[in-house]
Amino acid sequence: MAVSIRQIHPVFVGEVSGVDLRRPLSREEVAAIEAGMDRYAVLVFHDQDITDAQQIAFTLNFGEIENSAGGNVTKANQKRLDPLMNDVSNLGEDNRPLARDDRRRLFNLGNQLWHSDSSFRAIPAKYSILSGRTVAKKGGARGL
Repeated sequence: MAVSIRQIHPVFVGEVSGVDLRRPLSREEVAAIEAGMDRYAVLVFHDQDITDAQQIAFTLNFGEIENSAGGNVTKANQKRLDPLMNDVSNLGEDNRPLARDDRRRLFNLGNQLWHSDSSFRAIPAKYSILSGRTVAKKGGARGL
């Protein structure tokens, strides 16, 4: 099935179908996604249950992954994700919610505000690629 992108907002945002992000993409699929980004600025890929490694592989289709060292208050020994990924969740390295006064949690609250990733860098990132998951947990769901 070929990549298809349907506009879902009058001004921007496209919904992508016809691509499985768990497997390597063809040059044609990468080109279609880049064209979609050029046209819609934001693309949504529904129902893509991918691992962190698969997200990294997908990201590498669009260029080198930006080194985010220095852009976060989380120390290397506190990270719960691959070093190529930024974690903007409220979870600590043990996958439990951080305390309300934890510096990492407070820092990540800023990511809930509108901002442009890497706009301050000499060469800003081409894209920001986000993945959201909800994990069922006793007592309710927790967003990751």
